[in-house]
Amino acid sequence: MGKEPIKLGPYELRVYIEYLREELLDVGQKMGLSHQLTIQASEKLDYFLNEYKKVNN
Repeated sequence: MGKEPIKLGPYELRVYIEYLREELLDVGQKMGLSHQLTIQASEKLDYFLNEYKKVNN
């Protein structure tokens, strides 16, 4: 039996996106913009921004 994915509403997505944005800025400043962790944080933020866009269209 697998776990069900957590479904976030528009408000929860926005809160999480803001958290990811802050995390991206922090990692980018500490590690540099081309570091793998910065790129991963950016990709994760992009994913959730696209999900938010789907929910709000």
